[in-house]
Amino acid sequence: MELGPSQVIELAARSPDEKVPVVSGVALGPGGQLLVTVGDDHLVRIWDARRGAILRRLAAHGDWVRVVAVSPGGQVLATAGADRRICLWQITSDEPYATLDDWTEAIAALAFSPDGKLLAAGGFENKVRIYEGTSGSLLRVLDAPGGDIRALAFSPHGKRLAAAGRGGRVRVWDTSTGQFVHDLVGHRLRVNALAYSADSALLASAGDERSIFLWEAATGRQVLALPPRPGKVLSLAWCGPRQLAAGGSDNFIRLWDIANRKEAARLVGHTGSVTALAWDAPSGALVSGSFDTTVRLWQPNVQGTPILSSRR
Repeated sequence: MELGPSQVIELAARSPDEKVPVVSGVALGPGGQLLVTVGDDHLVRIWDARRGAILRRLAAHGDWVRVVAVSPGGQVLATAGADRRICLWQITSDEPYATLDDWTEAIAALAFSPDGKLLAAGGFENKVRIYEGTSGSLLRVLDAPGGDIRALAFSPHGKRLAAAGRGGRVRVWDTSTGQFVHDLVGHRLRVNALAYSADSALLASAGDERSIFLWEAATGRQVLALPPRPGKVLSLAWCGPRQLAAGGSDNFIRLWDIANRKEAARLVGHTGSVTALAWDAPSGALVSGSFDTTVRLWQPNVQGTPILSSRR
């Protein structure tokens, strides 16, 4: 089954000399009213998600802005990228209130903890840094599974942080202590995306290998591998308890029914790699960003129950 988007937002240049950016990161504010996009024109754009209207353009970065994250409370916006710094913004401000510039290489992944107290960052270094989520004070530095981290994910219950990248190994830490919990070994190629299920029972990982692995989060045991598809997987988002969206380099978003281990639908319309996904549970909307310089909103029909019971 193929589904089309409910809305398409096209990023446009304000002048003939201005670059139309690829979209490398998207994030939604609480309630799904605000949408934030970042890309290779060095700008951060804040949108009214429902109207598809741009509200503000934020200019503080000097290079490609690769990633964006919004705190769970919706008050703090974090952006980072190739200029090797993290900017922290009040969501209503036009200037960052803090700049974290303790990086020597580009930053490729950001994630807030569910309570907003922690901000994790990773990139082209062999470290993952953990900051206080509002002030940006450095709390601890973790040894990463390799020197090219592309994905970070906090578990929804807040007890675990996972990281992965070029080496294919997924590393998990205890968020309260920073202690190593386990490595998940199965990928042979780069991992580009990680996503915990809403009940924290499952961790999904995917990347250049084109298969999606699902792990029992409590034990690190691999539960299943979804059948490979033509494109590399660049982004993941859980859409309800049993459906997982995967954006790929083949320009499609595939919606997987995890319980049946089948591809339930393909979301079609993008003409470039789907680099970022964000799910808004209250509205049932999935937002995607792409190298085709558009953001698209989808309304997939989400049903079902989890395939694993919640484990804390």
